[in-house]
Amino acid sequence: MINEKIQNVLSRLEKDIDYENSHRDEVPSEKRLNCISKNIGTFYNIMLKSIHAKNILEIGMSVGYSGLWFADAIMSNTQYGKIITIDREQFKIDSATQNFEEAGVSSLIKIKKGEARKILHEIKEEFGENYFDFIFIDADKESYIEYFDLCLPLVRKGGIIGADNILLPERFNEMMKDYLSHVRSNPNVQSVTVPIDNGEEVTIKL
Repeated sequence: MINEKIQNVLSRLEKDIDYENSHRDEVPSEKRLNCISKNIGTFYNIMLKSIHAKNILEIGMSVGYSGLWFADAIMSNTQYGKIITIDREQFKIDSATQNFEEAGVSSLIKIKKGEARKILHEIKEEFGENYFDFIFIDADKESYIEYFDLCLPLVRKGGIIGADNILLPERFNEMMKDYLSHVRSNPNVQSVTVPIDNGEEVTIKL
């Protein structure tokens, strides 16, 4: 079961996401939510509960839809977890802040505004290596390989890096092909594509 307050916000956001998906040409690009789907949110929520995730890092917060799924899992697992989430767009940060407050999860989540690569270096200095149980990459696709390389030292052994948009939209296919080749050539991980909606690459650190 999903926490009731979180579920209420998720349901409201899902209506906005459905509208965006069916009226995409009417929504200005800078106002698009570009969130994961409910199926993918449910998938990660179950996975995070199964690995008892406590500390999560997210690159590409949007309006906080994915973060709410992550927060519900942490609340099921521990009283002391945290989510650090990164975005550079003030419109999304303002919306996410409001959504987190409404869902009652603000105390779990620290939003960092700025360029992800710079913030990832700062996070490594602050928390050290092997700290996070789960890292989610859902930002600028051309930087996925760089983000993966910066994130791998940050995730613990047995922890997971998830990456969105592996299969769709098709305009990202070449970049995702390069990402998969890069990840699967690394002997320190095992990785698989999960064909849910836009497609997720789930990579475990060995």
